[in-house]
Amino acid sequence: MKLQKELIERQEKDSGYLITAYPKLYKKVISEMIKPFVGKKFSKVMSPEMRGVLFGPAIAYKMNLPFAVIAKGGRIPSEFVIGKDFMDYTKKKKRLEVAKITINKGDKVLLVDDTLESGASARTIIKLIEKLGGKVTGISIVYNKLNKKNEEFFKKYNLHYLVKLK
Repeated sequence: MKLQKELIERQEKDSGYLITAYPKLYKKVISEMIKPFVGKKFSKVMSPEMRGVLFGPAIAYKMNLPFAVIAKGGRIPSEFVIGKDFMDYTKKKKRLEVAKITINKGDKVLLVDDTLESGASARTIIKLIEKLGGKVTGISIVYNKLNKKNEEFFKKYNLHYLVKLK
């Protein structure tokens, strides 16, 4: 309960962006994001840039797993990635890309991010991972802003969050 209160306070002050600036809070967040997945079999941890990368590498390190980033479109030469366009929660068209070499057939991926709002980016990421032969078998986020319908969709991927926001 104390952690949730602190995270809500951070969300109100700086959109949760500065969690990493508070070492005790950051360590607690990392521990709590991992907790439901301890003992589960994963091949790697993946996070979308930018804010997912604040949590994904630390979680991968703690779980002794490789980490791979999901890039915003156009940053990696096209021969090395697969990409997909989507409409984000702001109704802007965006593109996400995954390096082809980061996913092997049968990989089980823990997807880590700071926030899910509409779920559009996470759905896009799941499709890209599946296209490469992997499977998202866990999702861990700090802030859940999903509506009931979208939250229900992500439950089949073992959605775990620390704070539910309206």
